[in-house]
Amino acid sequence: MKTYRVGLLVDGYEQPGWMHEMVEWLQHSQDFAIAALLVMNGALDDRPPRLGARALFGTLSRLEARLLPAKQRDMLACHDLRDSLPLEAAAVVPLARDAAAAERQDEVAALALDLVITLGSSPASREQMAGWARLGVWQLSYSDIAVATSRYAGFWEVYQREDHTTVKLWRVGLCVEDDELLDQRSFNTEVFWLKNQARAFSLGNFMVYDALQALARSRQGAAPPGMQIMSGQRRADPAEWDSAAYIARQAWLMSDLIVRRIMKRNVRWRIGMFPSARQQAVVSEAMVLQPPKGRFFADPFVYTQDKKPYIFFEDYDFNSRKGTISVATYSDGAFRLLGTALNLPYHLSFPYIFEHDGVTYMVPETCGNRSIELWKCTDFPLKWELDVNLMTNISAVDTIIFKHGEYWWLLTNIDRTDGQSHCDELFAFFADSPRSTEWTPHACNPIVRNPMRARNAGIVVSPGGEVIRCAQYQGFCHYGKGVSLNRIEELSPSSYVETDGEIHYASFLRKRHASMHHWHHQGGHTVFDFAYME
Repeated sequence: MKTYRVGLLVDGYEQPGWMHEMVEWLQHSQDFAIAALLVMNGALDDRPPRLGARALFGTLSRLEARLLPAKQRDMLACHDLRDSLPLEAAAVVPLARDAAAAERQDEVAALALDLVITLGSSPASREQMAGWARLGVWQLSYSDIAVATSRYAGFWEVYQREDHTTVKLWRVGLCVEDDELLDQRSFNTEVFWLKNQARAFSLGNFMVYDALQALARSRQGAAPPGMQIMSGQRRADPAEWDSAAYIARQAWLMSDLIVRRIMKRNVRWRIGMFPSARQQAVVSEAMVLQPPKGRFFADPFVYTQDKKPYIFFEDYDFNSRKGTISVATYSDGAFRLLGTALNLPYHLSFPYIFEHDGVTYMVPETCGNRSIELWKCTDFPLKWELDVNLMTNISAVDTIIFKHGEYWWLLTNIDRTDGQSHCDELFAFFADSPRSTEWTPHACNPIVRNPMRARNAGIVVSPGGEVIRCAQYQGFCHYGKGVSLNRIEELSPSSYVETDGEIHYASFLRKRHASMHHWHHQGGHTVFDFAYME
């Protein structure tokens, strides 16, 4: 039986697809029922843009919509929200702001709602919404646009080339000072406005889903400790000249990408290695494993056997557009390629290595097969066989498995939007064995909700149980801008606390588009990858 009655507040019947997705999720929820659609035409203080701005942004929207994949176009396309409602259970309540219609406001109180969720711009005043629901009113805000409208969500971040775009979930108070921030998350800013907007709406939906599930589990708060991304100053709605300047900036960006393609200039990854204590992130005086022409080497893990380092890494071929797992060793002052450890019909990368009961295992990235696979070594280092599928039908990358406390832990980056990004959220699961096919989700999933530190980039577990997790930092149009070494202070089925380490950039390269996105230490050796424009 559903225990929470939810009302959805909108500013009209014609609404975009992401709102219909919210309705669909609520219909399939075991705990929440859509009890009412509250419709108040016209958002509060939402003045229509000037004719010139409307014309320019309308043209820009039509142009950029052609670049969107079908799923994101559907998210922004409007149709009647009543078509998605369970009409037999949900009341449709038209509302008004004038005093003469005060009795219509009483209809909301009579619905005995537990929660009201405002979708899109806010069509009602704070005074009107007071008392509507037992748990108050939730509202999402996108970016830092000065007014409540979501019309220009995601625009300023692309315009200003910001690394991240932020979405917030609020519980609305009687005044601004009384608003309670329930959750705040970010994602890597996309290359153009409408795609960034679609990502913002999608993330906002997931924030609401997670907050509702937390509410159903009677946990206080929606987010794990540390909402690190803070917003800047409020920004006004963009005007006509902002649209023109945006088009000029995008044209410059596209021309740069076209010139790079014509000149066949690529960002090519290489591997560096140096002897070190594990606290050292990267030094420039490293031995470099250079890839041959037409390939790049990335995601290295070092594994020591008989006091000899073996480097397992992604070996990517530009022609086949697919990665395999190769192995190299280092002796007498030189690297030596030993061969291919894994070559499958789908792309492979991130060959994480660990031991259990005297057996060496590998967890390569097998997202191309929609699985998390555990491979067992039968003849080190080049012969491996599939041991077990840990998870199936999942879009996950960069998985690491380690023992901590009484459980084995699996940390992985799952793309819940199935095709948009693996860089924004980190999920944890635990089991009694690393070979388990039944992994229990962490109570706070996703345990990291921040693109500055969510995506795995390596890990070190000391014999004493100390865990250092390396994470990627992404930038605007800059994959692999840097890495950070973060200490896991607390890890249990119900809690996760991580101390943020300094972000390290590949500035030592002194080259354009210098990049670095992986680090690992084992047996007195540290390996990392780096890249720059060639």
